[in-house]
Amino acid sequence: MSRVLVLALVLLSAAPAAAQSSRQTGAPPVQETVVVTATASPVPFQNLARSVVVLTHDEIARLPVQSVNEVLRYAAGVDVRARGPLGVQDDFSLRGAAFGQTLVLVDGLPINDAQSGHHNGDIPVPLDDIDRVEILFGPGSSLYGADAFGGTVNIITRHQGAPDQVQFTAGAYGLAAGNAVVHADRGDVHETVSFSGTRASGFEPDRDFQTLSASAGTAVGRHTYLFVSHLRKAFGAYGFYGPAPSREWTNQTLVSLDQQLYAGRTWRVTAQTSYRTHGDRFLYDDSIPGFPLNVHRTHEVQAQVKAARTWGPATRLTVGAAGGGDWIHSNNLGDHRYGQASLFAELQQRLGTRTVVYPGLRVDHYSNFGTSWSPSLSVSTWVSRTVKLRASAGHAFRIPTFTELYYSDPSSQGTPTLQPERAWGGEAGFDWMPDARWLASATLFGRQDRNIIDFIRRSAVEKWTAANLRDVSTEGLQLSVRRFLAAGALVQLQYDYLTENAGAVDYQSEYVLDYARHAFSGVASVPLPVGFGLGQRVAWTRRADGRHYWVVDTRLSKRVGQAMVFVDGTNLLDSRYQEIHGVDMPGRWVSAGIQVGGK
Repeated sequence: MSRVLVLALVLLSAAPAAAQSSRQTGAPPVQETVVVTATASPVPFQNLARSVVVLTHDEIARLPVQSVNEVLRYAAGVDVRARGPLGVQDDFSLRGAAFGQTLVLVDGLPINDAQSGHHNGDIPVPLDDIDRVEILFGPGSSLYGADAFGGTVNIITRHQGAPDQVQFTAGAYGLAAGNAVVHADRGDVHETVSFSGTRASGFEPDRDFQTLSASAGTAVGRHTYLFVSHLRKAFGAYGFYGPAPSREWTNQTLVSLDQQLYAGRTWRVTAQTSYRTHGDRFLYDDSIPGFPLNVHRTHEVQAQVKAARTWGPATRLTVGAAGGGDWIHSNNLGDHRYGQASLFAELQQRLGTRTVVYPGLRVDHYSNFGTSWSPSLSVSTWVSRTVKLRASAGHAFRIPTFTELYYSDPSSQGTPTLQPERAWGGEAGFDWMPDARWLASATLFGRQDRNIIDFIRRSAVEKWTAANLRDVSTEGLQLSVRRFLAAGALVQLQYDYLTENAGAVDYQSEYVLDYARHAFSGVASVPLPVGFGLGQRVAWTRRADGRHYWVVDTRLSKRVGQAMVFVDGTNLLDSRYQEIHGVDMPGRWVSAGIQVGGK
């Protein structure tokens, strides 16, 4: 068992003693900030027992980004591994977990695609619709079910609507982008419609791309919210999946409905339903006339009911049930489907004035993959007015995707007999908050994975073949310091260390053993005098195979009346690097734009 997991369990067992001592020192002087992804019900920041990072809309507006995928590069501890710029196709890794082991949510509903984890970055939410992005680190299956090994990314939309605005951007490599937001109110009904589009000729042959997204959010009072969104991409994919000039077209549509069914003095009942469909057309070799086109279409329906019961200020119990299904129609993978049903519960219990414990349990049953039980336990305790200790441990699982099970092309082959992946993970750390402006954190984490799925081969002349690997052990350290400034500005430094051990292997691994061993980043999002603003990121990464590179991105903006003009520069050092083997990233890329309206 991981040494960090053992440490987390020891700290969890010491919670009652910490609660006894905390009664003597009073409550910590920390402002309450609600974060929704850390527990089954909202919880004040001062009581969080898990590592959580939040990026707000105002912080995002100062950054040189065009998509939510790029925003995640500015979240401490997230390894965004791109096959192209501006969020064309990205894999997300938290704490060394593979791209399919990070759960992506929109307003708390999973949008991970059953065909392939590579599509989890097709997030159908325009940047203007985002209220905040919350990243919860560590196993999250007790809260959300499958896929949350390294952590969870939750995109929270702006339910009360965004102000009207229009923006245009142009830059190198034929970049042209635009977006618009229109908001209207009629009584208790608030409607927001957003559009955005991007195109570029590409920095290399067969690396051009086009994206188009649209969304509509309808809020009826404070109890009902309907969100409809669509994202469409077309891009050259040279070298993405093999040594061939490939092309790919993807689209995703999401329809979700959030409702508060009942809100009383002690009970609160909510319901969520959604339908999502994803299309993927893929041509492996565009240079060969008549080469067959792979066409895939997945569908997913989900429904969830959650009830929270409060007993005074010390106890809250949240219980719920969820169900749904996924199915695919494909000329390569075939036609397949499965159903799923879940029950879950989590208790928030205060022990004294400074300690809170969160035991949780979720059971998921799949028609094709059996049943998985996912318990968790986390605790936070203030040992002084400025220092909080926290620890957590939990179980996670992931079922194979349809691609891992059934895919076949000249370079890759699926395996229909794959078994679900499973993991136990834990963390132990502390937060130091001398006042409301400073936050320093240190976290040790570990995870033991079993039956990990990867595409492997023993020589370059063989196909990559999906297989359940031997166990993988992951351990690491996260250090961060955040300094909050006036007007919502912040400066942050982050360092992450990671090591993975899969034992002695006699094969090549395509995904699992490719991770960032060292990662350092400095991020600044600050207003400057005379109406200027600065968004800055300086990052250094050293991957497990020895690749290392610096990347510097900057946005300089200036408010002029109702308009804001800005200049974005990405990879200003013009570094030559690959975040995924065989796929070059762009060199220096400069663009400029203007935004009218907005906030």
